[in-house]
Amino acid sequence: SRMTRVEMISREPGRVVHHQSFENWPAGVSSHATAPMDYLIVGVERVVRWVWPKQGRLGGLAVESLDIAGALVSPLLGVLVVVVVGWWALTLRDAEGHGLAQWWMAPFLVAVSPAMVQATLFGRPDHQSLLVVLLGCAMGAEHFMICRPRRVFSIVGGASWGMALWVSLFEPLVLLALVFGFGIIFAWNRWWGRSRGEWLVALLSILFVAWSVEGVPLLLPNWSMRESLMRWGGTIGELHGAGWGGVFGSWMGAMVWGGAVLLWVGRRRFAIEQKHGICIFASTLCALLGLAWWQIRWAPYAVLIFSFCLPWVLSFFRRQSLGALLGMLSLLPVASAWIDRVQPDPGVLEERHMDRSERVNARLAAERMRSPEVMPFLAVWWLSPAIAYWSGQPAVAGSGHEGISGILDSARFFVTENPQEAREILDRRLVRWVVASDPARAAENARAILGIETRRKPLAERLWEPNLEWEWGLEGERNVTTFRLLKVLPWTALEPSQTKDPE
Repeated sequence: SRMTRVEMISREPGRVVHHQSFENWPAGVSSHATAPMDYLIVGVERVVRWVWPKQGRLGGLAVESLDIAGALVSPLLGVLVVVVVGWWALTLRDAEGHGLAQWWMAPFLVAVSPAMVQATLFGRPDHQSLLVVLLGCAMGAEHFMICRPRRVFSIVGGASWGMALWVSLFEPLVLLALVFGFGIIFAWNRWWGRSRGEWLVALLSILFVAWSVEGVPLLLPNWSMRESLMRWGGTIGELHGAGWGGVFGSWMGAMVWGGAVLLWVGRRRFAIEQKHGICIFASTLCALLGLAWWQIRWAPYAVLIFSFCLPWVLSFFRRQSLGALLGMLSLLPVASAWIDRVQPDPGVLEERHMDRSERVNARLAAERMRSPEVMPFLAVWWLSPAIAYWSGQPAVAGSGHEGISGILDSARFFVTENPQEAREILDRRLVRWVVASDPARAAENARAILGIETRRKPLAERLWEPNLEWEWGLEGERNVTTFRLLKVLPWTALEPSQTKDPE
């Protein structure tokens, strides 16, 4: 979905996409996605177009500058957040005014944490990568505003919070509420000082610009479909809970278990202004660990806050070599998680191979759908945004809660046993193509979303029959393996004596 928006903006610079007609066809959706990430990718694409070699082995990719920009934007933002955290950690001082010897552990953790790498993954142009950079700048500025109040830190902090809220009104708003609340509790006199007025002006200025450009981007889920939304959310990995197993250690290292407690107990060892910052960061970390326990989507932000806490935690060890050694040893669970990823067992390796193969074949199928004519398609919801981007055709399903009605229609279509019900969905959604993929996975996911069980053969399996019964009104490709395109036949092409009137 993001790359389709970017493609639209690249064709028409200056445009802001408010309505996405390429999913939940024909109604479309008013997406919660906003302009900053769109234009950041377009900006990277312009640079790629300028610097990418036109000759040689890489020259053939020069025409794919938009795809290259979408693939590179998140890793580039990942490098930037490492730089931001490293610069902030380098400025930390102890009670005597000396720099903290273990400052380098903060950017190192951000660079190697699997949760942070997932947020800034190559080929994943998600706004989460931009959020971690903006929130890193905001949290660093909050610390400076307490310890060394200056106008520049106030303006940077307010602008960072404002940009983060422009990108998304969910995670940054929750984090701002946590910092605001803990700031009032632990450091009211220092937290809300003269510099906070400049911070507020910068914040409101950015929000005013966002409102002028985007309108009101607050889009709440359709609670009339609350049960369907919950069942659909249960099929998305990042909306699952992390639990209290070893997953936190694999994200942040073993020291995460006692880091917040150690900071809280030993905060008196630091100067008064440092103590206030430590209390705010430690309390925010505890809250984010609880949110990550609820939903994995909070993991990158928990890693970000813990990276701010880590140099302080290691400074409790008076011998610098001991602190560095313990810090590295605490990252053994992170190293173990990377070993599992780099050298997975055969089952996981085969699953990754199948996933890559599926996406390659999905693109090939999408390219067969390209046409100057608008020919909407119906496919499983998790592949629909990518197929829409590659084919240039609108999809019935999508990947956002705003298009839950299209997701539900797609699920009903793949598990139906009734040709009349299938035809009603195709006609109501003006579908011209049906994309058949892995029938077992399509049927299983659809049953989970709808909360039903089917005993007979669902349509997802029938779509792969060489000669599909005439009553389904579909005509499919031959000699295909992982994806099969089926044309929706008009009513006049069906047997007149057996065709019912669509009304």
